[in-house]
Amino acid sequence: MSEKFHRVGWLFLVILFTVTGLGVGVIGFWQYTHQPDSNSQTGTSRAIKCSSDPNIPEIKPSDSSKLKGTKLSNFRPTSKVDLLKCIDIKVGTGAIVQSNSTLTANYTGAIAATGVIFESSLDSGQPFSIPLTKLIPGWQTGLLGMKVGGTRRLLIPSAAAYGSQAAPGIPANSNLVFDISLINVQ
Repeated sequence: MSEKFHRVGWLFLVILFTVTGLGVGVIGFWQYTHQPDSNSQTGTSRAIKCSSDPNIPEIKPSDSSKLKGTKLSNFRPTSKVDLLKCIDIKVGTGAIVQSNSTLTANYTGAIAATGVIFESSLDSGQPFSIPLTKLIPGWQTGLLGMKVGGTRRLLIPSAAAYGSQAAPGIPANSNLVFDISLINVQ
């Protein structure tokens, strides 16, 4: 009888360890695959890692031309932008953008599928100043960690831009690309 209890005890321990190991593995896998996405529309506070490409020149309009309606320089149009992507064209050395920052910047925005610029602050010659929290989710996430003096290109999926809402010069459900030169952060 004692040998039977001994075998049942060992069998119980084997089952317990197997079930516990599987449970921990399943829970770990679920947590890993269900982490908040830094590229989601909710704009979590996690900064994304930007790649660097110094081969993209900064955009500077000539005195006689406007950028609106032209093609974005050094950009190959793409209809597929699944995740927010940022490319540091020039890394700045000044203050760092945080979630509660107010930015002063120049920007040029284009439709990702065509590369056609729909708006640029360079056309007016006036940078804009605005709290980061008032901008589209793609900017809120994509500009975190950027430094004053830097220029960053953001490729933004429509869900992190204007989604199903159209905006002036921007059709509904458009993926966007922005070149942003950061002048100041407060």
